[in-house]
Amino acid sequence: MNSWIAAGLIAGVVAYLADWVVWSKVFNTGLEGFGMQMSPEEMKRFMGPALAKSAVLSLAFGLLLAWFYGRFRGALWVQGGGPLAGMEFATVLWLPTIFLAMVGSGVWYVKAKALQMATCWAWLIRMNAAGLVVGLLMK
Repeated sequence: MNSWIAAGLIAGVVAYLADWVVWSKVFNTGLEGFGMQMSPEEMKRFMGPALAKSAVLSLAFGLLLAWFYGRFRGALWVQGGGPLAGMEFATVLWLPTIFLAMVGSGVWYVKAKALQMATCWAWLIRMNAAGLVVGLLMK
């Protein structure tokens, strides 16, 4: 598949699903203090728009990742494209932006360090899942 748009949209869906699994199945204990306390009715009103916003942002993320991957594919260590090239690209983006930002701000925001580290690793998982798909589809 040579279309970065189709690859990006599929990668966005995969990133959305990976994000859902991470935040609903993996990081579901120990972070209760960082969420808003809502009644069941408030939660119902909140979840629909929140899930829609998350889906739109995931699709935008997938499109941007695919577009940038298409531009920088030749500069990767893994030559010829493929899933490993996509994962390399995603990790190279994650390391200076997300990882260093979370670790650096964790020095000052001690009370939020658990949430920041959860966010840090969730982004690595999300980016590598999307990178794997983009690398596979844009080979």
